[in-house]
Amino acid sequence: MENNKPFTVERLFQLPLFKEAKIMAGESGISKEIYYIDSMETPTLTGFLRPNELILTTGYSNLVLNRRTTELVVLIGHLLGCEAAVINEAGEVESSTTQFGGVDYVEKRPVQVGSRIMGYLAISRKLGEQEHFEEMCLDHAVTVLAIEFTIRQSQQMQREREQESFLVELFSGSSHQEDLLRYRAQQLGIPLGKFVYCMVLQNRSAVDKQSRDEPLTRLNNLLVQRVNKPGVYTRKAVVISDSLIILCATVHDSAEKQRAEAEQLLRELMAPAEEISPSTQLTIGIGGIRELQSDVPMSRQEAHKAMEISFHTQPKQKIVHFHEVLVEDLLLGAAGHPVLTALTSMLIEPIVAYDKEYGTELLATLHAFLRLGGNTKRVAEELFIHRNSVLYRLDRVNEIIQNDLNDPEVRFRLDVAMRVWKTKDIHANQRK
Repeated sequence: MENNKPFTVERLFQLPLFKEAKIMAGESGISKEIYYIDSMETPTLTGFLRPNELILTTGYSNLVLNRRTTELVVLIGHLLGCEAAVINEAGEVESSTTQFGGVDYVEKRPVQVGSRIMGYLAISRKLGEQEHFEEMCLDHAVTVLAIEFTIRQSQQMQREREQESFLVELFSGSSHQEDLLRYRAQQLGIPLGKFVYCMVLQNRSAVDKQSRDEPLTRLNNLLVQRVNKPGVYTRKAVVISDSLIILCATVHDSAEKQRAEAEQLLRELMAPAEEISPSTQLTIGIGGIRELQSDVPMSRQEAHKAMEISFHTQPKQKIVHFHEVLVEDLLLGAAGHPVLTALTSMLIEPIVAYDKEYGTELLATLHAFLRLGGNTKRVAEELFIHRNSVLYRLDRVNEIIQNDLNDPEVRFRLDVAMRVWKTKDIHANQRK
C-alpha cells in the first residue's frame, strides 16, 4: 500500500537526490501531489505549466534575462570552489568574488561576440580533465556573459545613435526651449556645465578631393572614438560634413582656458600616433563661450569661421580662437565696401604686382612685419632670412606704395588692407 501513496512534494524531498535540497518559498504546498515532471529552460513559464506539475530548471534562462553578472560570478565561484571575476575588454575587473583581489587567476576564458573578444571570465584554479560538470558550468557562464555583453553593446550603440542625433539637431539650431534641451542632454549623457562651447577639428593637410575619400572617413571615425572615450564627460563629438564638431562643457569662461583645453585635446588625439598618418595636420577652431544650450549653434558658427579665416591668414597655426579673428570677421561683413577696395588697390595690389614681376616676397615680409608688431628681428627669424634682408625689403615696400611704414596711421591702414586681402578668397567663395 505504501507504493500507492500519492507522490507529493514531501515524498520528493525524501529521495536521495533531493535530501540536501532546501525549500526557499511556498512551504505550505509541501503536501501537494505531483502528477507530471518536466524540465524547462525558458525565461517565463507562463502558458506552459499544467496543474500539479513539477518543473526542473537550472534558472539559466532567467539568469540571461535578468543579466545578473554579479550573481553569476558568485555562483561560478561557489560551484567551482574558487575565486572568479569578470574582466572587461579594457582589463578592468567588473564583478568578482570577495577574495578575488588577493589571488592570482590561473585560467581566463574569453567572452567572444562574433570575432571580437569583449572580455574574460577568470578563475583562480585550473580545471581537471575529469571535471566535466565544472567545465559545463564554466562554458554556460561564458555563454551568459556573451549574451550580456551583446545586450550591453547593443544598448551602447543605441545610446550613441541617440546622442549623435541630438548633437546634429543641436548644432543645426534646434527650435526647442532651453529647459527641454537641457533635460534631453542630461538624459543622453551630453556634456552639461556652467558654460558650453564648440570646437571644430579638421585635417588641414586634406584639402583636395582625396580628403573626402575613405582615408578621411577612417580618420574621423578614429578621432570620434578618442574624443568620446569612456570616462570623459566634458566633451562629445560628431562628424558633420567631413568636420569633427565637439561640444565642450567647462567651468571656465576665458579664451585662455579654452585654448589650454584644446591643446590638451590635440595632444591626446595625436599621442597614439601609430594609427594616424604622419602627414595629418589636425587644426582646431574654437567658438565663444555660451551659457545656454540653445546658443550652441552660434558657438559652432564661430568655430567654423575661426577655422576658415585662419586657413587663409594663419595657415601654420594649429589652434585658432574666434576672438583672434574678430577683425577679419568684421571686415568680411563689409566685403566689397568702396573704402576697403580703395585701400587694397592703393596699398596691397602694387606689392602683389611687383612680387609677380620680379619673383620677390615683399608681401609675405610685410604681412609678417605687421603681424609681429614691427619687430624686424622676429620677422627675420620667422622667414629664415637675415635682418638686413628684412630691412631692404621693407624699404622697397616704402618706395612702391610711397608711404612710410614707420607712420602709425600708414601701418594701421596697411594692417586693415592686408586683412581684407587675406580674406578675399573667403568672400569670393561665399558669393558662389
